[in-house]
Amino acid sequence: QYQRRLEVDGKPYPYSDVGLVWAAPATSMGLPAAVVPVDRGNGALPIGVQIIGPHLEDRTVLAFAAQIEREFGGFVPPPGYAAS
Repeated sequence: QYQRRLEVDGKPYPYSDVGLVWAAPATSMGLPAAVVPVDRGNGALPIGVQIIGPHLEDRTVLAFAAQIEREFGGFVPPPGYAAS
């Protein structure tokens, strides 16, 4: 059985341990969602906003995410990190 895993600080964790904390409001109700970077914090790590849309409105969420990306400049890797 395949279990999705996320890496946090170089250590793998089951998706259910880390992924559902921020995604729960959308995924538990089956709503479309996206996370978009809007700024950087003190440690130069990205700060993002989560966009949650109405049921079956995936395109609305993606269009809004694209507008935010244009306004805020999109994702820029923190200093010392290579973009992959």
